[in-house]
Amino acid sequence: MKKVLIYIIVVVLGLLILVIILGDFMSGEIKDSESNPYAYEFEEFKAVDPSLIKFKEARRIGLNIEGPKAIDVKNGLIAIAYKDHLQVIDSSGLERINMPVNGPLTAVSFSPEGNIYLAGQNSVQVLSPDGETIARWEDFGEKTLITAIAFKDTVTFLADAGNRKVFRLNLKGEILGSFDGTGRLDGNYGFILPSPYFDLEVDPDDQLWVVNSGLLKVENYTDEGSVRAFWGKPSFEIEGFTGCCNPAHIAIMEDGSFVTSEKGISRIKVYKPSGELDCVVATPDDFEDDSEPADIAVDEFGKIYVLDITSGKIRIFERNII
Repeated sequence: MKKVLIYIIVVVLGLLILVIILGDFMSGEIKDSESNPYAYEFEEFKAVDPSLIKFKEARRIGLNIEGPKAIDVKNGLIAIAYKDHLQVIDSSGLERINMPVNGPLTAVSFSPEGNIYLAGQNSVQVLSPDGETIARWEDFGEKTLITAIAFKDTVTFLADAGNRKVFRLNLKGEILGSFDGTGRLDGNYGFILPSPYFDLEVDPDDQLWVVNSGLLKVENYTDEGSVRAFWGKPSFEIEGFTGCCNPAHIAIMEDGSFVTSEKGISRIKVYKPSGELDCVVATPDDFEDDSEPADIAVDEFGKIYVLDITSGKIRIFERNII
């Protein structure tokens, strides 16, 4: 008898629950399930204090070739690497070079002499300022994915995202050495790259800086690969970096300040040489949703060139005059 009573109670409760669910469904008042208390509302972190925005967009240059990948600037010239094309324009937008090249391209950089270095997956092409081929360097190993090029005196540095290492080459393209970022001051991590964004730059004092995006840090190395210093911290606040792997790209200004471009929450910021946040250049509202991380370059006048890959435009930002 007791078992029958329990069975009846269970059935009645089940029917009551079913009636409640059907009632909500018929009335169109089904409520969302309780939100995850640990989930972040990213929209909240896209907001930027207007007082931090100290640059304005001065002009845009529309690109007439699809699929821009990388940008660099020097002496009034702008080089844009596409998948299998190189374009060089001047600051007014007048085209100087438009030529097909062996691709797919991943990076472009002007050397101190004005030559143009193009990185592919496993090769580097060296072109004269007029676009004539000077050299081609190849065979950097299996899984190589060269994503950045920088120069110091007679040394060329290459960032290899595929093998998570930095190569050091001479003027002939011969490998002098490489390092993988191990031996840090705060642990033996190496370069952690959850995504294929791996940038490096040489500052005005000939110091090599490498982005360790998985650690959300920018690190200073000797030529041989010993860590001197680093800065950067994980944070959803504007002062830090968020997501799996940021910053995606960096550039260094004449005074040693760092310009950073982020993925996920798209934004461009300037950090002082010490690594302390200086200001914001472009906010998430300045980019389309789900934009690819913008490549960036700076000129000798402090202008910041943002390659907006998603919209196919070069956007030039200048510091506000106070």
